[in-house]
Amino acid sequence: MKILYDHQMFSMQKYGGVTRYFCDLMNNLPSWVESELGVEYSENQYLRESGNIKLKDLSLTSNFRVNRRVYSFLNSRISTRALKANQFDVFHPTYYSPYFLNNLSRPFVLTVHDMIHEKFKELFPFYDTNAANKKELVKKASHIIAVSQHTKNDLIDLLDVDESRITVVQHGYKQRVEASPQLYTRYILFVGERKNYKNFTRFAEAITPLLKEDSSLKLVCTGNAFNGMELNHLASLQIQSQVIHHAATDSELASLYKYALVFVFPSLYEGFGIPILEAFANECPVCLSSASCFPEIARQGALYFDPLDKESIQETVRQVITDQSLASKLVEEGRSRLTAFSLDNMVNKTCNVYRSVL
Repeated sequence: MKILYDHQMFSMQKYGGVTRYFCDLMNNLPSWVESELGVEYSENQYLRESGNIKLKDLSLTSNFRVNRRVYSFLNSRISTRALKANQFDVFHPTYYSPYFLNNLSRPFVLTVHDMIHEKFKELFPFYDTNAANKKELVKKASHIIAVSQHTKNDLIDLLDVDESRITVVQHGYKQRVEASPQLYTRYILFVGERKNYKNFTRFAEAITPLLKEDSSLKLVCTGNAFNGMELNHLASLQIQSQVIHHAATDSELASLYKYALVFVFPSLYEGFGIPILEAFANECPVCLSSASCFPEIARQGALYFDPLDKESIQETVRQVITDQSLASKLVEEGRSRLTAFSLDNMVNKTCNVYRSVL
C-alpha cells in the first residue's frame, strides 16, 4: 500500500503540531506501507531532521511569510504532478485546501485537528476560507480521522457528519530531546499562543494574587513575544516584573516543563492538546481547563478548573503549587496516562483507516 501526502502544511510551517503529526506518521509507517510526499521546498524543521527527503534551498529572503508563499506555489505543482501520476493507493492531504479534487481518482483520508474556525469565527478575517474548505473536504472524504472524541462530536454537531465516517485516532507522543539545564526557579508555566480562546487574559488576572503574595513566584510564557496591549495589561495588574517571555528551543521547552511548579492550560477550546503530553513526559504537574477535550486526554493526570471563573483558576493553581503531595500524585498519574499515547498506536490505527477505504 502506498500513501501520498501533500505539501500544504509543510509549505506553511517551520514548526507546529500539524507537521509534527504528519512527520511522526510518515517516519513510523510499517514496512508494508510506502509513502510519498509532494514537497521539494520547505523550511519545516521536523522534515529536515527526519532526513527522509532531500529538500531544495531557494535562499530567498529572511522573511518566512514571503518564502512560504513561494514554497506553496512550487510545491503545489509537485503535489499535483504526483496526483496526476496516480502511483498511489490513498491520498492524505495535510490541510484543508480542495485544490486536489479535480486531479484525484483515488480515495482520500482527511484528518480534522479541531473545529476552531467554526466555533470562533470572530477570530478570523472575513476572507479566511478554512471553514468552507474543511466543510467541502469533510463532505467528499472517503473517511475522516478526528484527533479526539471531542473533535468527532464537534464534526457531528457542527457539520452533520455521519458518525460511521469518522474514526478517532489520538496523537502519539515521543520526547525527542533531552531537557536543557534549569532556566528559572519557582514559576508557573504557560505554553503557546495567547489569543482569545486561549484564555490567557483571564488566566493572568486569576493568578495575579498568587504572584503578589509571593514576590519570588514567576509566570513564564513561551510563544510569540508580548505585544504592546499585553504588556500594558500586565502593567495594569502590576505583575510585569514577575512575567517572563522565553522563546524556547525544544530542549529549553522540555526544561521549562521539567522544573515548573505547574503547567497551566486554560484554553476554552482545543482539538487535542499536545502540551499536556509534553508536560506528562517531563514530569510536570498539570492544571487544566475543564472545557473541550482536556478531561478526555488527561483524565486523572490533571487538576481541573472552570476556565470562565477566575477564582476557580486561582484556587486550583494554588493547590498544586502549595501541596507537594498533590503535585507528586499528578506527576505519577500523568506518567501513567502518557502510556496511552504511543506513536505505534497512532500509526497502526491510521493504517487501519487507510486499509478501510480501499
